Amino acid sequence: MKVYRVGIADDHLLFAEGISNIIQQQPTLELAFITGDGKNLVELIAQHAIQILLLDIKIPPFNGLELLPNLKAHFPHLKVMMISMYQPTDIQLDIKQFIGDAYVLKISGREILEDALQALVNDQQYFDPNIVYKKRSTEHIAEELKLTKREKEIIALIAAGKTSKEIAAQLYLSELTVKTHRKNISEKLGTKSIADLLTKTMHFNNP
Repeated sequence: MKVYRVGIADDHLLFAEGISNIIQQQPTLELAFITGDGKNLVELIAQHAIQILLLDIKIPPFNGLELLPNLKAHFPHLKVMMISMYQPTDIQLDIKQFIGDAYVLKISGREILEDALQALVNDQQYFDPNIVYKKRSTEHIAEELKLTKREKEIIALIAAGKTSKEIAAQLYLSELTVKTHRKNISEKLGTKSIADLLTKTMHFNNP
């Protein structure tokens, strides 16, 4: 079993230590270092040969987003998860132009962090489902994605945490029909997981 070495760069050490406890409980992950100083980050990454970096959006004396292109240039195989208390819209970040591998909000819980780490291990990009995307009209989005009214209803119920069985009961459908709709939705959006699906369809909850 391959073990991935992980570094944490966050100047809030109590928060970083909390994350480190989660990492150390994952059998495929190994904590390599914690630092609150952005000046020695490149040196630490090289010294410990990490594969995954959890990077705060503010890592004194730098801005994590400004560091990101440099880190990717120096370490092209490094997976970088940005962790932030800010929504991308709060810092004028166009998530479509984000060159990192994951963006996770500090307000989110353990499960989302674990999902994000698993996505990186599987070479997948991950965006926190709690990210608020720029609002667009549901009609416009549905037209672009060729989603039916029923598919939009099912997405909204998935986002509300409903299981296929619960969705079937609420919409008076068979559970098999709901599972078929979910399969069709995933194929249209090119998603492989519920988290990925919710990331791509978050705007349905913010019409």
